[in-house]
Amino acid sequence: MSCAEGLPPVVEITEDMRLGIRLLAKLARIAEQACQSTGISLPQYRLLAEVAAGPSRASSLADRLAVSRPTLTSLVDGLEAAGFMVRVPVPTDRRGIELRATDKGLAAVIRADAALAARMTGLTHQRDMGEVTGLARHMSTVLSQPAA
Repeated sequence: MSCAEGLPPVVEITEDMRLGIRLLAKLARIAEQACQSTGISLPQYRLLAEVAAGPSRASSLADRLAVSRPTLTSLVDGLEAAGFMVRVPVPTDRRGIELRATDKGLAAVIRADAALAARMTGLTHQRDMGEVTGLARHMSTVLSQPAA
């Protein structure tokens, strides 16, 4: 079978890559636990943090967050029901919906940011924080690329 048949390309998995993959899985779990301690899930945090940066069209958020539209709708429904987010019609587009974080939603992002920062800071020594910050900046740049 080839890539053309829908299979991913064969990639040699080195020990360093395996270590990185497992690290990402562990960090995702740590992040999920930190978010849950503040009353929101990691997917809800990701969406709220994106919307807290500024109102966003629902149509572009699913792509930016790499979730399906039904998943986005479910997340928005839950956040809206909790009072963290509102749907606002776009005046220039009858079908368009813009998502905005409420004050309660902005406070939830701040709480989750603090919980995540505390948890991540607790994982490393202060003397290593520069390396951690450098890695975070590098990965943020990498993940902002269209191919990500």
